[in-house]
Amino acid sequence: MTQDHSHHGDSEEHAHGHSHDAHDHAGNHQHGHEADPETEYAWRIHHPFGDAGDEVAVEVAPHTGLLPRWRFVIPGSYTGVTRWGVGEPNGGSIEPEVRNPVEGGPVQLVNGPEVIWMGGLDALSSRKSAYLVFKGEPPHYVAFGQAEEPDGPPGALEGVSFGDHPMHPTLG
Repeated sequence: MTQDHSHHGDSEEHAHGHSHDAHDHAGNHQHGHEADPETEYAWRIHHPFGDAGDEVAVEVAPHTGLLPRWRFVIPGSYTGVTRWGVGEPNGGSIEPEVRNPVEGGPVQLVNGPEVIWMGGLDALSSRKSAYLVFKGEPPHYVAFGQAEEPDGPPGALEGVSFGDHPMHPTLG
């Protein structure tokens, strides 16, 4: 299942999400708002984020259990990422030193866009989230998935869209 969210760069804007398998949902997205519980992962968008307040953070964690070999996926041409790592849930501080950090790409997905990916082996849980932080214009989308191999790319992806860019990559 894929989760879409539009984010227009202002924490007071409305975001509209939908599942490709279900009816439309709409709601207000504010600091740290969690996405639809029917998604595979718990998503939170923190805007603004950081001491200067000019960054946005995407936080992802499993709803339950542990999630090893996690990966963020973003457009291959995007250059606004300031840092990524793991940290406490709900907008906690980010530890950029992840266990076995891996990055890949740019790679062309089957029938999809060119992407880059990054992640680690730290097991995510209800007490540890993955964070991707960016500054300036957001990427068209941020997708997230789990890799089968310790140094490999992610498998099935779930993601959020920013602005008027509804396209998500698929590894199909």
